[in-house]
Amino acid sequence: MRLAPLVLALALCAGCFTSGKPTPKSWTVEPRDSAAEAKTAGEGGGSAFVATRVGTIAVNAPFDRASFVVRRSDGSVAFDAYNEFAATPAALLREPVRTQLAKDGRFGHVVSPSSVANADAAVEVLVTDLSLDCRESGARKARAAVSVDVLKTGRGPRAVALSGDGAAEADAAAGDYSAAFSAAFNEALAEALRALK
Repeated sequence: MRLAPLVLALALCAGCFTSGKPTPKSWTVEPRDSAAEAKTAGEGGGSAFVATRVGTIAVNAPFDRASFVVRRSDGSVAFDAYNEFAATPAALLREPVRTQLAKDGRFGHVVSPSSVANADAAVEVLVTDLSLDCRESGARKARAAVSVDVLKTGRGPRAVALSGDGAAEADAAAGDYSAAFSAAFNEALAEALRALK
């Protein structure tokens, strides 16, 4: 009779003593601090467009998933079980793109895709790299690469008015992946906007 309460108590406490897989840490990609960043391009030159819509943000596989893509020294990639983005990259990158376009100076008023406002341009972004580079012994770098297309909207088919590419990396050795991926992505996007032609 005395043994039954003891067995029941041990069964209830069993979850406290088992070790399971740790919950992954979730990281974000933040817009550049507007106070610390001057306009990317077109500063003082006026807006080329009255209003611009943030269009599609596409992320190439395998970088389109929440789990970090880790580049390894043997040329393979792995998916980090302990670190991930807080949302899919396409969703997470929308605000940094919108913020940087708004600061650029050439895009006028920048509206979201869901806005019913008229826009005379749309900006589409293709992310071709968003990875944690661990190929070099003792080093970790957040990498990002993007292609940007500016499309003229309005009546008729959309035509590409401008396009540019950019790539960047940031030191991630400190383990603050939000800061590292924010720095890499924002710089890659800034480089693509500077390269627009």
